[in-house]
Amino acid sequence: MQVFISYARADSAFALRLAEDLSEYDLTLWMDVRSIPKGANWDNEVQKGLDSSDLMLVLLSPNSVNSQNVADEWSYFIEKNKPVLPLLIAPTEVPFRLSRRQRIDFTTDYEVGFRELLRAIGSPARLDPDRTERLARPKPLLRPFERAESAPQRGQAAFSGRPPTVELSVRALPVVWAARYHWWNGMRGGALGEVLINPREMLLVPPTEPVISIPLSNLITVKAQRALDPHLRLTYYGAQGQFQSLVMMGATRARRRAINQEIVNLLKWLTKRSLE
Repeated sequence: MQVFISYARADSAFALRLAEDLSEYDLTLWMDVRSIPKGANWDNEVQKGLDSSDLMLVLLSPNSVNSQNVADEWSYFIEKNKPVLPLLIAPTEVPFRLSRRQRIDFTTDYEVGFRELLRAIGSPARLDPDRTERLARPKPLLRPFERAESAPQRGQAAFSGRPPTVELSVRALPVVWAARYHWWNGMRGGALGEVLINPREMLLVPPTEPVISIPLSNLITVKAQRALDPHLRLTYYGAQGQFQSLVMMGATRARRRAINQEIVNLLKWLTKRSLE
């Protein structure tokens, strides 16, 4: 069974967490930021995902209720007489056409809601933890955060800093990023959005596509830069193995230094490298 996850971009962190948890079960998942190859036509790929999926999970929140894209997706599914299962992830008014459908409440307890969701979709078997997750996407979906520390690879410096005080499978932070920083013009032409960091990759999610995905294994350095606006310079290997770089900083001036430092700490802890 292929499951289509419909959500508002502002709810990306919840959607990614849900996808990670569902990937541990005998399901195929379709999620736009994971299932659409880079450079592909967004609308065409969403159409393919809708047509090939058997069940839709709609993440209901004030954001998604006001999203025309989300409404178009679940309306299309209803018109095709395919099952739609609403998941209430934040208090909101439920759209009329979804109001009489069974829905699952995630607003009070995520774990309780997740167990109820599994029962509602037929209690799929849990995959062997050593098997590769089966997500319909060009890259593997990430597993939840693993506490076990691995030995540094040859040529990598071990990171001995303290772990984040809060352990999350996905951490979302508001940021601005661009190809370069100029001492006078700042991040001219930069994109405003979120950085989503999980144990395997970093996703730069703008209000509109495309999403930039950087596997943590491809990171080379992450360095704090002193400037009029303190920022980070990241270097990494691109999809074709080419050397690339970008600059990033917290989107809110009041928390800029704190966000920058949190990003550095998370990346160092997850990669077990100094990244200097």
